[in-house]
Parts: sequence; structure tokens; C-alpha cells
Amino acid sequence: MVFIEHVDKLIGALGPFGFLVLGVAALLEYVVPPFPGDTVVLMGGIYAVRGEKPWWLVLGVVTVGSVLGAAINYAVGRWLARRFEANPGRSFFGLTHAKLEAVQARMRRAGPWLLLVNRFLPGIRGVIFIAAGAAHVPRVNALALGAVSALAHSGLVLGLGMAVGGNLERLTLLVSRYQYGVIGLLVVAALGLGVRALTRRRESPVGP
Repeated sequence: MVFIEHVDKLIGALGPFGFLVLGVAALLEYVVPPFPGDTVVLMGGIYAVRGEKPWWLVLGVVTVGSVLGAAINYAVGRWLARRFEANPGRSFFGLTHAKLEAVQARMRRAGPWLLLVNRFLPGIRGVIFIAAGAAHVPRVNALALGAVSALAHSGLVLGLGMAVGGNLERLTLLVSRYQYGVIGLLVVAALGLGVRALTRRRESPVGP
């Protein structure tokens, strides 16, 4: 809670410009995944519920910040794709051309759904937009779906803030449990896919 207290004081000291903290936090959680942007966004929900900040302005600033962060990651993905196209035999950041093609194939199949729910997937939401850029998903489509996802997530935060009566500690606890639950499900899904791939490899016929 010490981090929250410092951010609370910063927002208060900035006055009308305190909204920039909410937007920048939403942006950074895409570009720097370990950054606790969701926690800062929760504060915006609390302010809106208490009447300290207009709810529509909180919603708008957080959504714009999320879309800008997604746009940066999308641009990184496009840059990676261009690098591979110019140097197909090289690897960048541990990513090979073969892995990139696999990511592109997955994004073409499930990309729209992943983009639509990205804001609800802590830890990997930024990677989804990098993959979208690398797969050449149309920029407008990717960012539009990202905006819808951000609006839905921020609206949920505002709703939770109202449900707990503006109690930041209770809201933080609820969202922390939600995040841990989602991360746990993602880990289980990844393990399941790994086991499935390993089983298929063992069952595949061995050539002469």
C-alpha cells in the first residue's frame, strides 16, 4: 500500500494534471509488463466513485493510455517482422524466423479474440499486440479491438469501485485475486499445450 499512497499524493499534487498519471500508468503496463498499472488504474475508479474525478473522464483517460501502449507494442511487432523479412536467417531477442511464422499463424486464427480480451489478461496483454504487429493484423482493427477491451475492463473497475463503496484496500484485494487467478489459468493452459505438443511429437511416426 506504500506505493499506492505515494501515487495518491502525486495525483493530488498535480491537480488537474493528475489524470496524466492514470493514462501513463495504463500505457506503461503494456510497454513494461512488471509495472503495476492496474493498481494505479484502480485508484482512478475509486476517485470516480467518490466523486473526486468525473467517471467519464477517468474512463476516457485510461482507455486512451491503454490504446497508446498497445500502439507502441504493435509498432514493435511490425519492426520485428520487417527485420526478419530483411534477414530471414537471423534471430532477434531469442526469436527465430520459424517461431515468428508460428506466432503469425496463431494470430491469424485467434488474433481477433485475443485482442478483444487482452485487457483482461495481465502479463501477456502487451505481447498480444506485439504478435498482432508481427502478423500484419491491420493496425486500425487491432487498436479498435484494444479500445473496446480497455473500455470494458475500465468499466468493470468502476463497477467494482461502486460495489465496495470506494474502499481502495478491498478493491485492490479483489483485483489481486483476479489477476492471480488469470495467471494461474494461463500457466495451466501453457502446461496443457506443452504436454499436448510433446505427446503428438512422440506419437508421430519416425521416418526411415
